[in-house]
Amino acid sequence: MKRLFRPKSIAVVGASPSHQWLKKSILSFPDMGYEGKVYAVNPRYSEVAGAPCFPSLSDIPEVPDAILIGLNRDRVLPVVEEAISLGIGGAVVLAIGFAEAGEIGRERQQRMRQISLDADFALVGPNCQGLVDFTSRTALYMGKVAAYEPGVVALISQSGSVTTALTDNNRGVRWSQIVSAGNEAVVDSADLLRYFVDDPGVKVIGAFLETIRDPERFFAECDRAKAAGKPVVVLKSGTSEAGAQAAAAHSGALAAPDRLYDALFARHGVHRARSMEALLETLLAMQLDRRPRSNRMASITASGGQIELILDQTDKTDLTHVPFTPDTAALLRKRLPDFLATTNPLDYWGMDDLENNHPALLHEIASDPNIDIVLSAAGFSSYPTNTDRGELEERLIPHKALAAKHDKVVVMLDTVDGTVPGEIAESGLKGNILVLSGLSEGLEALSHLVADGKAAHKMAPAPAFDVAKTRALFNAIKAPSSGMPTSDLLTAAGLPVVESRHALSADAAVRAASELGYPVVMKVADPSLLHKTEVGGVLVGVKDALAVTDGFDKLSAIAPGGVVVQPMMAGDVELFAGFTNHEELGPFLIVGTGGIWAELFDDVSVRPVGLAAGEARAMLESLKGYPLLRGVRGKPACDIDAVVALIEKLDAFAREFGDKIAAIDLNPIMVTPKAAVIVDTLVIPKG
Repeated sequence: MKRLFRPKSIAVVGASPSHQWLKKSILSFPDMGYEGKVYAVNPRYSEVAGAPCFPSLSDIPEVPDAILIGLNRDRVLPVVEEAISLGIGGAVVLAIGFAEAGEIGRERQQRMRQISLDADFALVGPNCQGLVDFTSRTALYMGKVAAYEPGVVALISQSGSVTTALTDNNRGVRWSQIVSAGNEAVVDSADLLRYFVDDPGVKVIGAFLETIRDPERFFAECDRAKAAGKPVVVLKSGTSEAGAQAAAAHSGALAAPDRLYDALFARHGVHRARSMEALLETLLAMQLDRRPRSNRMASITASGGQIELILDQTDKTDLTHVPFTPDTAALLRKRLPDFLATTNPLDYWGMDDLENNHPALLHEIASDPNIDIVLSAAGFSSYPTNTDRGELEERLIPHKALAAKHDKVVVMLDTVDGTVPGEIAESGLKGNILVLSGLSEGLEALSHLVADGKAAHKMAPAPAFDVAKTRALFNAIKAPSSGMPTSDLLTAAGLPVVESRHALSADAAVRAASELGYPVVMKVADPSLLHKTEVGGVLVGVKDALAVTDGFDKLSAIAPGGVVVQPMMAGDVELFAGFTNHEELGPFLIVGTGGIWAELFDDVSVRPVGLAAGEARAMLESLKGYPLLRGVRGKPACDIDAVVALIEKLDAFAREFGDKIAAIDLNPIMVTPKAAVIVDTLVIPKG
C-alpha cells in the first residue's frame, strides 16, 4: 500500500499522445511537484507528454513502485502478471468490464484478484478513477490533477463521479488523500481504512460506500480508528430497495438490509451521513480540536422564523435546547428589550448597540453551565459573491474570541446550504470555531460531533444461565422448531416463557388445563409446524374439560404427537423480540412493538449482539410504541424492567449460541404492569 501512495517511481501503461486521460495523468506529476521518476509504456512511442516511453514494463531501466494501467479490460491481466514478476508494488486499474459486467467479467476479475493476492500485490480498482495522495504529490488518477495544499481528511469512494464531486468541494474540506476504489477486486475499503488509521497525517476519514465487502475487517478497522481518535464518517447508498439494487448493479456486490448497517455503524462509532452535503459538513466539523461535553445547545439569532426552523431541525437530531440558568436569564434580561424573551433559542432582534452587546451576550451564554454548544445563526448568504474576504473574516472575530475564552464548542451556522466560502470555513477551524452551512446539514454534523465525544462501545457482563443444560436441549433441535422443544430451550436460558404442558391424550390435556386454570390455549405439539395458526393448529379461550377433549380431537387430526396446553395470557402491550444471523454482517437482536403496530409502522429497534449496559432499555425507548409501555390514557405503566431483563437474557443466549442459530422469533411477548411473558417461540438452527 505504501508503494502505491508514496511511490519513488511510476509507470503509466497505455499512455499515448491521443489518450487524453492518461496524457493528462502524466502532465499532473510535474504540476503537482512530484519528485520521482515518471515513465510511459507503449510500444509505439519513445516519449509521451514529456515522459520517456518504453515498449513494456520490463524495458524500463528500473522497477517502478507503482503503475497506472489505462488499457482495455482484455489487456489488463498480462500487464498485472508482468508487474508482479518484476516486483512492482502495486497498480491502479481503470478499465471497466469486470465484476459489474456479468459472469465473464466476474471470472476475469476473480483471476486478477487471485494472482494479486497470491503475490501480495496491492491493486486498486478496476472500474475506478484511481487515487491521489496530495501529501506525497502523487496522482495515479484518470485525468488532470491540479496542485493542491493537502489537508488532513482522507476519502474512500466506490463511485468515480461521487469522488469527483466530493474532491472538488468548496466547503472547507481539504483532502490528504482520495481513492476511487471501484470494484475493490483486491484493495478494499477495510484495507484503505487500515492504511489511513496508521497514517499520522490523516486526522479524519470519510467514505462513500455502496457495499462493505468484508464487514468483519472493516468494522475492526473502525474500532481502531475510534481508539486512535480518528472519526470515520460514511455516506452509504442503498437505503431504499431500488437504491440497493442499483448499488449491486453498479459495483457487482450484494447489499445487506440497511437497518443492519445502521446498527453496526452506531456500534462501532461510525458517523453515518444522510447526504453528500451532510458528509462534507460532518467531515469539516470533525476537524475541530474540541468536542462538546454534551448535546445541550444554545441557539442565537435575530429572527423568530429562524428559531422555528432551528427547533424543527433540532428535533430530528440528538441535540437539545435546555433553559438558561436563572443567573444567565437575569443577565440577558438586562441586555435585551422588554419585548424579547430570555429563552433558548434566543431572538435578539431589536437589541441596541449590537457592536458591543452581541459579543457580551455571546459570552454570557457561553458562561452558562447548562450550555455546551453555542450556535450563532450567521447569514453569509446575504453578502454579494464578490465581497472582500476581509469583510467576511470580521464576522468571525467575536466568535473566535469566544472560543479562546471558553472551552465550549462555538458554531456559526448559515441556514442556507453551500453559502459559506471554503476559505472562511477553514479560517474558522484555525480559530477553533465551526463555520457551517445548511440548517439540516449543519445540525446533523453537530449531532455527529457530540456522538464522537462518547466512549467506545463496551459490552456489559451477560446474565448467567445453565449453559450445559441449555446446550443439551439445543443439540436435540435438528431442524426449524417451535412449541415445547424451543420453549424448554429458552426457559433453560432464563427467558420468561409461558408455562406449557405437553399432553399425549385427551385426559392428559384435561388434567393439564385444570392445573393451569381455565381458560387455556391449545396448540398442535408438532414442532415442525412453525406457523400453527395458518393450519388451524391453535385454539384460544378453551373454557372447560369438554372443550379441551373436543379440541384435542380437532388438533390431533391436523398432526400427530399430542397437544400443548398453556394458560391464556393477556397483555396490556404486545411486543416481539428476536435474533437474526446475517450471512455477511453477523448476529443481531431485534425488538419491536407487536400486533398492528409492527405492520403499520415497521416499529423495530436493531442492535448487534453483545449489548452494553443500558442498551436494552435504549432499544425500547427508541420504539414509536414505547409510550404504550409507560402507560397512556389512564392505563398503568407496564413492567419495563422485566422487558429489559428479557432482552438482556436473549442477548446472553445469543452470545453463547448465536453462531449456531440462523434465527429466533419470540412473538408475541405479553407485557403487563407485573411481568413480561413470551407466548410463542421459534428457533431455526443454521443449516
